[in-house]
Amino acid sequence: MSGYPILWLYGPPAAGKTTLAREIVRRRPEFAHLDTDQIGLCYPAPDDDPGNHRVKSANLGALWPHFRDAGARGLVVSGNLVTAGDLELYRARLDGAVLTLCRLRADPGVHKARFLGRGRFTELVELCLEEAATLDRTDFADFTLDTTRLSTTDSAALVLDRTGFAR
Repeated sequence: MSGYPILWLYGPPAAGKTTLAREIVRRRPEFAHLDTDQIGLCYPAPDDDPGNHRVKSANLGALWPHFRDAGARGLVVSGNLVTAGDLELYRARLDGAVLTLCRLRADPGVHKARFLGRGRFTELVELCLEEAATLDRTDFADFTLDTTRLSTTDSAALVLDRTGFAR
């Protein structure tokens, strides 16, 4: 693989993006992890960019070379993308990187239980499920992992095998 490998785990809230990223990096400590929610805490977001993707993409573009230069063999990003347009904002800032997109999904009943199990923002559960349904109709992921019946450990093993990050 030429270029710096970046594995992007995306999906709606409570899909397990950050949990899975942490498990992957626990198994493969030569890779770094960055969560776009953490680098996009700049609110209020503009009306024309409610996901704050311009701020997040600028910050990711500035940060990823530092992980590479510090010796990380690759970067696992956890963060939501809803449209291919969102993705293009990031892709434009990742010159020199090889991006692999993994969309996480779960059956609606399981996803709802996971979201409500967080115990916060429970009033947003229907919005979360609508976003999940919207993502189910997209096709810009390199692959989709259905985590409905998978543990975090099993999900990590499948992602590592599928992406080649395990090699």
